[in-house]
Amino acid sequence: MSNELRRNSIGFWGVVFYAVSVIFPAGAFAITGVAAMTYAGETAPLAFLLGGLTLFLAIIPVYIFSSKISNAGGYYKFVEAATQEKYISKSVGLWHAFWIIGDMIAASIIVGWFTWVGLSSLVGYNLPFYMVVLLSFIVPVLYLIVGYFGIKFASWTAITVGLVQLVFFTVLALMLIFKTHYNGLQYFNISNSTNGLYGFFLAMVVGAFLAYGGYGSVVSLGEEAKLSKSSIKKAIIVSLLIMVTFDTLVVYSIVSAAGPNLSQATSSFAPGLYEVTLYFGTDLAILSFLIVIVSQVFSPVIFGNSGARTLFSLSRDGLLPKSLSKVHEKYRSPHIATLVVFAILILGILLTLGPLVLIYGEANGSFFAWVIWGTAITIFTLLYHIVVNQTLPLFLKRLREKFDLLRVLYAIVAPTVASIIMAIAIYYSLAGLTSPLNVVYVMIPSWIIISLAIIYLRRKSTSVDHYARIMER
Repeated sequence: MSNELRRNSIGFWGVVFYAVSVIFPAGAFAITGVAAMTYAGETAPLAFLLGGLTLFLAIIPVYIFSSKISNAGGYYKFVEAATQEKYISKSVGLWHAFWIIGDMIAASIIVGWFTWVGLSSLVGYNLPFYMVVLLSFIVPVLYLIVGYFGIKFASWTAITVGLVQLVFFTVLALMLIFKTHYNGLQYFNISNSTNGLYGFFLAMVVGAFLAYGGYGSVVSLGEEAKLSKSSIKKAIIVSLLIMVTFDTLVVYSIVSAAGPNLSQATSSFAPGLYEVTLYFGTDLAILSFLIVIVSQVFSPVIFGNSGARTLFSLSRDGLLPKSLSKVHEKYRSPHIATLVVFAILILGILLTLGPLVLIYGEANGSFFAWVIWGTAITIFTLLYHIVVNQTLPLFLKRLREKFDLLRVLYAIVAPTVASIIMAIAIYYSLAGLTSPLNVVYVMIPSWIIISLAIIYLRRKSTSVDHYARIMER
């Protein structure tokens, strides 16, 4: 059919490393780890550990839903099957689209920003702003190519890039840990957070949750994965186990290597590079820098496939223009949706980088650009996870499953605990935002209102599939 994706295009380990590569292992060394250290100081490893443990509770609903539903719509189709309600389910779909596209805008900006930071730190060269912008365009261009040729090509890329990152930065982290004299448990004491609970939870949001949020990207592959109703749920657990262990180790290695000099290391915007240079010299730092850049490019390139599939599914439901649900005859990719995401990325990069760099300069402006997007999209990640968590009992009730004590614990209590922790993280991370991060106060409610307006305007053409039909696809 013209709007059907190619089935059995990606195997179990392809799905695992799709998630791993989207989570972006090198990010803990150079990007999300830096954000966590900036706001929580030496307790950044604890922010990554607790963030990961919280998401293990949130995995339960995703695990159950994905064992029953294989759909390119992913999260919003879970909610649709549970609630059979248009406004809630399609809002989750539009929030998910905002998260993916916003993450890609942030990741694109990071390529230019981290190149600027790395060259400045390592060789003292300040990259011209137009080069920062051009470097940021690398991600959208490569995404367009990879997305056009289908998911199988993306999975091969994910396995290769993911393995390189895991092996290299695990070895590097262990080298730093064995070399430093500042190892200890003080980095896992929340009272040591630089900015109190506000700083700690903001670190969880722009550090851990922003990083780990990529594990859920694979739910959009439900129509293309082999044995999807068993492989996706297992891949989610395996990928998150790998990444929580890995990210906590890497972030710990940096803060322990810095010890009492962490503030000096973070002031460079690249504490990982700073410590590697200090302990092992410039050559290894340059190699680390190059691996980060290449990996940072391919993470959103791979991730963008999920964004295109969310738009594709929303189009197939009638919420978005029908042209977005067209599939390429040869590659079976949602090529029109891919082109639309590409155009949004280019526009988003220009509109974000331009004003902020003009006001705050290249380094700070680019840093604020991706942190703003990182904060906004992570809030939406937490919001739609909360909705998924709390609609699981409705879904099980529709399936007429009995609620014994065990089911109450894993289907109601555990997801609710995760939702409460996520709500606390949202509250504390938003409680004290200052300029320019406080633009998030406008971005979040604006998109919620826009989402509802789109659904209202398209209400007559938008379908809500019966839960049994969603499960049959």
